[in-house]
Amino acid sequence: MAQQELLCLKSVSLKYRNTLAVKNLDLAVYPGEILGLLGPNGCGKSTTLNAIAGNHELDSGCILLDGQSHTQHPLSYRAQIGFVPQELAFYEELSPYANLRFFGNIYGIHGNDLSQRIAEVLNLVRLEDRAYTPSFGFSGGMKRRLNLACALIHKPKLLLLDEPTVGLDPPSREAVFSCLHKLRDEGCAIVYTTHYIEEVVRLCNKIGFMAQGSLLFHGSLKEFQAQIIMKALAKKTNTTIPNYIFEEDYDASLTDQSLLRKNQAEETHSLEQYLLELSEIKVA
Repeated sequence: MAQQELLCLKSVSLKYRNTLAVKNLDLAVYPGEILGLLGPNGCGKSTTLNAIAGNHELDSGCILLDGQSHTQHPLSYRAQIGFVPQELAFYEELSPYANLRFFGNIYGIHGNDLSQRIAEVLNLVRLEDRAYTPSFGFSGGMKRRLNLACALIHKPKLLLLDEPTVGLDPPSREAVFSCLHKLRDEGCAIVYTTHYIEEVVRLCNKIGFMAQGSLLFHGSLKEFQAQIIMKALAKKTNTTIPNYIFEEDYDASLTDQSLLRKNQAEETHSLEQYLLELSEIKVA
């Protein structure tokens, strides 16, 4: 029997400050799957995550989580999601234990069940030895891990992470990776935005590449790498091949160079640059 999708986006379009930021996005994510969303700054990744979390109104289309939409069942919909934004979303004057007790109560978890869950989550993010220390004095990596812990207290079916490893030291990054691998193995579905190719290779079952609000690619790492190899061979042999045509309505104007943002001072990548970087990494 085919596995049922947990998250489904159908023809989703989103506006950000009166600009169409995401265009006709179709996407499916399954239990136990980590989807890595790549793309230049401003391509629509964060807007998409906010829409999935129920924090951004849809211009058109629909988003279903386990068959439910946010508009029809907002409480049960949100109860299935853990969202880790780029900004810290906890109370820095409180300890990790107090933060997790607060958020657990919001989700209706109390008593011994909550105490047990807090212990599990603190162990998962490797903060058990700082459980009762006020978090304002934590390092950046520890704060990021606490941010993740607060999103996990209610055992969400879907975890959304918006560039969660930016600025992390190596030990904290490894702690986050270990946590996400365990969640994946337990059947949690994860959508993960990042600019780091090596993170996608280490973590993700599937990848999506967005540019100018459109999803240009969605598939496995091996399928993505096959596209790289084809293009690399074409360059060497001066052969003409189709240029990343993944949908019938693909916009031919989205050439590799046009994917570069106008502000060259920003740390962005073109599709060409992403492909070249990924071609240097061996995929098992």
